[in-house]
Amino acid sequence: MQFTVLPTRAWPASPRPGQAFLLRDNWDDYHFKTTFGLLCVDARGEPKSVGQVKIGHFGMTAPASTPLPDDFETLGGAFFSLGQNDVYYERLGELGPDVQRTVLQALNDVAFDLDLFSRARAESVMDHSLLRSVAPETVVGRFRSSEIPAGPSAAITDVTRRHLFDAIRKTGARWAGSLDEIAFLRRLYDLDRLESFDPRFATAEGDIVQHRYNNPGDWDDDWVFDDPRFNLAAGPDEVLLRFLAEMIHPAVRTDPAETERLLATINAALAPDGYELAPARTVSSYPVYGARRTPPPSPAPRPVAAAARPGSSTAYEAVRRDARGERKDYACPREPVPDGGQADVFKAVHKPTGTFVALKKLHQKYPSERQVARMRREIEVGQLLAGHPHAMPILDSGSNHTWFVMPWAEATAQDRRDLLQEPVQLRGLVDALASVLSAAHEHDWLHRDIKPSNILRLDNRWILADWGIVRRPRGQTTKAGRTGHYLGTEGFAAPELFEKPHDATPASDIYSIGRVIAWALTGELPRTNLPLLPPPGPWRGIVRAATQHDPERRPQTIRDLLALIDRENTAHHEDPLQVARPLLEAANNGDLAAAHSLLTVVGDHPEDYDLHVGVLARLAAEHAGPALSRDVPRAHGLLRALAEHVDGDGTRLVQFGEASVVVIWLQAICAYAASQSDWDLLEEAAHAMCTWDGAWDQWSAQDKVVPWLASLGGDAASVVASVLRDHAESAQHFSVLIEDRNADPRIRQAIRTSR
Repeated sequence: MQFTVLPTRAWPASPRPGQAFLLRDNWDDYHFKTTFGLLCVDARGEPKSVGQVKIGHFGMTAPASTPLPDDFETLGGAFFSLGQNDVYYERLGELGPDVQRTVLQALNDVAFDLDLFSRARAESVMDHSLLRSVAPETVVGRFRSSEIPAGPSAAITDVTRRHLFDAIRKTGARWAGSLDEIAFLRRLYDLDRLESFDPRFATAEGDIVQHRYNNPGDWDDDWVFDDPRFNLAAGPDEVLLRFLAEMIHPAVRTDPAETERLLATINAALAPDGYELAPARTVSSYPVYGARRTPPPSPAPRPVAAAARPGSSTAYEAVRRDARGERKDYACPREPVPDGGQADVFKAVHKPTGTFVALKKLHQKYPSERQVARMRREIEVGQLLAGHPHAMPILDSGSNHTWFVMPWAEATAQDRRDLLQEPVQLRGLVDALASVLSAAHEHDWLHRDIKPSNILRLDNRWILADWGIVRRPRGQTTKAGRTGHYLGTEGFAAPELFEKPHDATPASDIYSIGRVIAWALTGELPRTNLPLLPPPGPWRGIVRAATQHDPERRPQTIRDLLALIDRENTAHHEDPLQVARPLLEAANNGDLAAAHSLLTVVGDHPEDYDLHVGVLARLAAEHAGPALSRDVPRAHGLLRALAEHVDGDGTRLVQFGEASVVVIWLQAICAYAASQSDWDLLEEAAHAMCTWDGAWDQWSAQDKVVPWLASLGGDAASVVASVLRDHAESAQHFSVLIEDRNADPRIRQAIRTSR
């Protein structure tokens, strides 16, 4: 069979029997464009619409459109496809088994080849495009029998559509929700490619603006339902269903009550034709809906139960149903899995069902009261959060609280770090953590040990596990007076968990989320009390805010964190230099808040030469010094970034005048730090000063540095002398001080040994 790829809205010119056509569709799945309409030409030469199929390829990252060849007989091994509903597969079956098999094999259909599905499952395009409206269980079960299950093809009739549109009108809800109509339609259609019905305009957008914005009385408010350009009244089911799902998307409609009413109205109208909208995923803990077929009326029940696939949700429900608190119901290997932490974890088998599970039990045969209390807390939280999609369910437990059973997870976040470098995948993990922590925080439970190894992958969802050091609600906490006992995992746990762990707040868990994000994007394990920021981009500011040392300077609630993430990811990012210049002027006029904002802007762009040399080094020292001293980790990052710009930015050399300005500014920061006995800031600024001086040897700058060095004494002289010994190329520029007996002996000696 010969396949030909056609552009959007094209139609085969001279179709011949045995041909197939893939019509591109501009539908956008989170910046993936993978959708095609499949046409197969029958024996009479007539193209028959099969339905929509999405095609991706290995290594595909957003933004991208699937790069199919113009003509082919079989796609290469890098590609894979998935039909988007039952109709697609039913219509393929109607074309006969030979055509059906040829198409499925030629397009590398993952429902037809489950080994290919397994290999492609971790691909970003699979998760966010091909499976956006299709459940993985549907893919796996599609061809379990030798034939596609028989049944009538789905079709939303004209009668249903009329009733549906009337029902939506009666609700009084705007179809565009809180968006304007152009913004809503652009989420689904390429308005620049749709024709205008008004000859004065080239595209549909001009047409809509004229008759809905400039002259709003021209068209009715529900005009879109009958406009043939949008295919809602007479187009494919998929087009209408996508439109309806978008109407209740959380980015479109923000009133939960209105969303629920509209969802009920839509589903009631669709039910006669076998469709419904149901939650397909979440965004910031809000459900995003997709269309699915509703099952046909069930036949009379048979007395034979279907066996649950080991490891499936059904199998785990069977384990929970049979749970009786008996340790002997589980067969464990001799050795636990490595790195079980405070308890042993075994990959066990539930004997009655044969299901693999994780059995966690305390190390000792006679554990301490504290260890039992910790496991009891973990069981209690699991039961409290039972049913939450991102909480690890407790399937069974012992009455003595020394063991419990949970599903066996397929991987941890640590195992999937490469996947998490995809922005959409990382956002999915963060949304999952936010969702389950929000539920826990409502009950005053804090996790306090969020780290990659405690974030598990189960049934294609992220799950937060290991609530063993959770802080119980106030009034229930045992031994709350203990201090100096570190909780959590160093590097990921908030600093306050060392001093007063029982006084922690939701901001402590938010700190850990920030550290997990930084780890995912950098690949580096965070170190205690040292900042770790991802490369420039939206996540950098989020991590910086979430991981402030002072908990009061972090987002205080999960809702605050999600609002920050949404702002950073949707904001129009200006040129940082244009943002920084007015802040510099305000800061030099004494605006302390502007000084702090300026340092934040510069710190978020360590690669920007102009920000560091042209802006930071022109912030008056009397304003820069206090702002730097207030946030030492940020100060260290800024000064080290400035030192790294000593050789320019890769496209131009440093000018002599610029080098002089930088050295003089750094000397002024050193002088401020010495006057405040801020030895950390002094040491870091002195290192940066000597780096620039050693490279550029500017006399005008040294005229400022020499008398300052001569004036040093006490601890300040000790700190600077140590720095000079590390920078011999700079120290020898100050040899005039070797014979100056008014200078501190340690300064003189450091200069003498540099020669």
